[in-house]
Amino acid sequence: MPATLRPGPAGPAAPAAAKKQRFHIPRPALPPNARLFALLWQGAALGAGFVLAGGRVLGAAPFGIAFLLGCAPGYALAGAVGAAAGSLLMLPAAVALPTLAALAAALAARLLRREAFAPAAVAACAMLLAGQGVAAWRLGSAPLLWAAVLTAILAVGAGLAIRTSPVHTARGACLWLGLLIVCCQRAAPFGLMPGLALLAAAGLAAVWGAGSSAGAAACLAWAAALACARPDLCGAALAAGTAALAAGVAVHGARRRCAGAFAAVFAVLALVLPHPQTLLPALLSGLAGAALFVLLPANWLTALLPAAEEPAPAQSTGANAAVAGRLSAVAQALADVGDTVNAVCAHGAPPRGENFDFVVDYTARRLCQGCRQRERCWIHSYSGMVDGLYHLKAPLEARGKVEIEDLQGMLSACAHPSDLCAAVGHGYRLWRSRRQTRARAAVLRAALRDQYTAVAEALAQLAGQMGAAGLPDPKREARAARLFAEIGLEALECSVSTDLYGRMTACVTVARAAFAPEELAALTQELGHACQRDLALPEVRARHTVTTLTFAERPQFCAVFGAANHPAAGQSVSGDACEQFCDGAGRARLLLCDGMGTGPAAAVDGRMAARLCAELLRAGFSAESTARLVNIALGLKNGEQESGATLDVWTVDLYTGRATGYKAGGAPSFLIRGGVPRALEDGGGLPMGILDTAVGRAAALTLNEGDILVAVSDGVLAAGSDRLLQQLAQCARLGQTPAELARAVADAAVQGGAKDDCTVLALQLLRA
Repeated sequence: MPATLRPGPAGPAAPAAAKKQRFHIPRPALPPNARLFALLWQGAALGAGFVLAGGRVLGAAPFGIAFLLGCAPGYALAGAVGAAAGSLLMLPAAVALPTLAALAAALAARLLRREAFAPAAVAACAMLLAGQGVAAWRLGSAPLLWAAVLTAILAVGAGLAIRTSPVHTARGACLWLGLLIVCCQRAAPFGLMPGLALLAAAGLAAVWGAGSSAGAAACLAWAAALACARPDLCGAALAAGTAALAAGVAVHGARRRCAGAFAAVFAVLALVLPHPQTLLPALLSGLAGAALFVLLPANWLTALLPAAEEPAPAQSTGANAAVAGRLSAVAQALADVGDTVNAVCAHGAPPRGENFDFVVDYTARRLCQGCRQRERCWIHSYSGMVDGLYHLKAPLEARGKVEIEDLQGMLSACAHPSDLCAAVGHGYRLWRSRRQTRARAAVLRAALRDQYTAVAEALAQLAGQMGAAGLPDPKREARAARLFAEIGLEALECSVSTDLYGRMTACVTVARAAFAPEELAALTQELGHACQRDLALPEVRARHTVTTLTFAERPQFCAVFGAANHPAAGQSVSGDACEQFCDGAGRARLLLCDGMGTGPAAAVDGRMAARLCAELLRAGFSAESTARLVNIALGLKNGEQESGATLDVWTVDLYTGRATGYKAGGAPSFLIRGGVPRALEDGGGLPMGILDTAVGRAAALTLNEGDILVAVSDGVLAAGSDRLLQQLAQCARLGQTPAELARAVADAAVQGGAKDDCTVLALQLLRA
């Protein structure tokens, strides 16, 4: 008998055994380390629930419940255990107990209906509101109930976001980074700010090499989240987000340069933080975030923040219009962020405590709650008690405390006069503290709103510039692509367009490569010959695996600068600060800031204002937006002191010679044309840092070849405008260069007995 036909067991058990053998399905072998990875993922869910449970926003703690609502069904139990442990260890008892009840209800609903979201959300919200409602009824505290409502709303919204935003997508990565920024700030080792450090690193990673609207929105959203979690870090969060955005816009490609630009801008913005004791921790935390951004491998950053879907590089006017429309939408959204934050903070703040009734209520709760005479005092003689407590307002405002001799009317019959005086004094101090905190928060919200508006205006201007892009030129595009192919650099993308003013711009993207200055000069000459245009050296931007070269026509003018500065008599430093530079868009800039007064104090204001103005102008901000931002910075820095700095900025378009000026308290400027000097205006506006808003005046003119534009500080005008006009006429007759003219005028002002700082800036427009 063949072996394959071996007989089975005899007897009645044979059919059953055969049936069992027939339907047996062998279990597939698990891959190696599968159980270990499963345990690690369960541990990650446990840790995520624990960390998220301690995060608080606007006084609410919704993230532990949100994680349980949004996580995958297989991790619900581990997430619930972690969230419960985190709630017990990191939340107050009045908040932790209702949160535990909500977690239990949500877990039960998720175990019964694994994939459904609504039953778990309804169960968690109902249990949370019920628990907090009982606590509010027992303690007589209405804010507890409002906090429960806010927690329920945020928990459902965040849970739905976690459920619909996988972590491997750009939206999911931004969401989880925001949650980590909020929750990590609860732990502050050695006084540092881990949430701020993570915000700096994530913001730099978001805008690294792209400068896109998605990166800008992510930076500002993370900054707003940290500000809502810790209102006292509102200024530091805004500084980190703005610095990351400015670094991403100004520097492309190189991570170290991007981190260095962030550190410079953040250090300047951190100087205006409203709390001086947070200056050093904020600086250290921001620098730690920049260092983390530099040290992490590039592939980690790209894996942590997946690239958002962006439109293809502009190949036509329609593509540019689409990008401009997106930027306009982002600008409009950012313009509304300030009002939104202001409204949220206003609704989230306690509604009570704005008048002396707070002291009356505090005294009644603190002292009279368990007194035997409470019914006689507060029921039969309520008006007498309130009038007696209001009579104590005058001695409290005069001395800050009350004595037993000040008790009148019903208060004189109090059984505990010493305790009554102590309770009234403590309630008065709490009331004053609440008023000061509310006023400070209002100032910070106004500053935050104004800065968001200024950033929105800058993005709107960028959208306008992109929307004004000209028509494509297919013939020149083919010539440029052929030229790069001939030299061994295949053009991945190539576009040539002419703007509304007839100026040509060529943008060529090739595989990542490094170019020596001689190679760029030769390439520019060849491309100019092929396109029959005189081109300037290109702007080179390296991004990931590609390099983009942007060629623009050479401006018809060039700027020659001159500057001279002398401190006031008896001072070692000057309160004036100046900047002169040409940006990559064919514009020359003259910037002069005069700190009010003389000496080191004026030098701090002047140099800080000049440095911050220069950074903002390079980043694309207009002069008006720059003045608004610097005005806010100086106002927060100076506090109640009367100090500030003037602003005198001139922008000259080297293509057309068109010059625009903006003055905020600056001295008059002068123009030398044909050897004849004349005053341009009488100055205008008030110095920055004096009022809540910047008050300035704009001017415009057209410069011709050979014209000299002169900007001076008020110390140079000590002898009068007529004397200065004579000196400028003499310098013009001698044919002095801008540098010689600036030195001669400044030296003459010092020799004439000027007691203030003397600074002279000169710009001459010559044919390129």
